[in-house]
Amino acid sequence: MNADIRAFLTAVLEAIDIPAPATVGDREAFALLLEDRVLDAVVALTGALGEPPAADCGLGWHTEYLRKRLAQKSPTTYRHYGVTGGAA
Repeated sequence: MNADIRAFLTAVLEAIDIPAPATVGDREAFALLLEDRVLDAVVALTGALGEPPAADCGLGWHTEYLRKRLAQKSPTTYRHYGVTGGAA
């Protein structure tokens, strides 16, 4: 797998792999954020596949687009458990 494809797939995984909510009350915020991030991933995937034809936008462009969108949608709108096991 070449580096461009790996970077793009990593960005797609980052879009959909967000921490699970810590409580039942955090599920709605989690679901809304995940939905937004999935939609961004779909746009990037669709563009990367050339549908609709994206003029001069290569895979690197779509990777950066997705990363910029995800940076605006950080999983900070709900409580979740981090890697260390404490609520974030």
